[in-house]
Amino acid sequence: MLHTQINIDQFTGPLDLLLHLIRVNEMDIFDLDISSITEQYLSVIEAEGVRDLEGAYHFLAMAASLVEMKSRMLLPRPEPEEGEDGPAEPEIDPLTELSQKLAAYQGIQEVTGDLQQMYLQTGRHWPRQIVEKMEEEIVYTMDSLSVYDLMTAFREVLDRPRFRQVTIFRDDFDSEEARSFVREKISAAPARLRDLLTAQHNVFALIITFIVLLEMIKEGELSFSKSDEGIMLEQAKQEDLI
Repeated sequence: MLHTQINIDQFTGPLDLLLHLIRVNEMDIFDLDISSITEQYLSVIEAEGVRDLEGAYHFLAMAASLVEMKSRMLLPRPEPEEGEDGPAEPEIDPLTELSQKLAAYQGIQEVTGDLQQMYLQTGRHWPRQIVEKMEEEIVYTMDSLSVYDLMTAFREVLDRPRFRQVTIFRDDFDSEEARSFVREKISAAPARLRDLLTAQHNVFALIITFIVLLEMIKEGELSFSKSDEGIMLEQAKQEDLI
């Protein structure tokens, strides 16, 4: 069990807390002891008290999910049903889904850690709000495999030398400007995610554009798919918006 005193305010969200518990216990993200992690997570939530978690409903939602997963692990798995067209699609394993989300979020932490170092070299600090926004948009609005694919593509672009250079950051680039840019690029034809990201002039614009893309997908304005060329983005079809 975990003996170190933990304060919820230390973490940007439940995945941040879970990753901390996993590191302390030296667990493999893809081989979780869900029983132990659930007990430790719940003990932290209990110690904080529900009244102290007003507005932090994601922590409570994760607690409920962990309890459900732990309960499922204790039950025998039903035999897969076979339909008229052959075997039914296998149900997504919640534990695998959680592991995928944790892996994607761990990628976010690594990226933002690098960005923090870059900002420190300019005598400035990487805004905590950006980290929180990335977790909110990536983790809670899309399925885990998509999260993993999108995050992988994003990191590949971020690793390019141009984005590793310390530059003067233009702070007035905002989400509305990023939305306009994306809409213009996909108005005539689908665009590659990599192309939209590499078109940005610095790391700050790159992050803002990526977050905006996730928001537009969540809101139903954009759809995306994988192809031989990479992840493609396009305007959502009209019938999808009805």
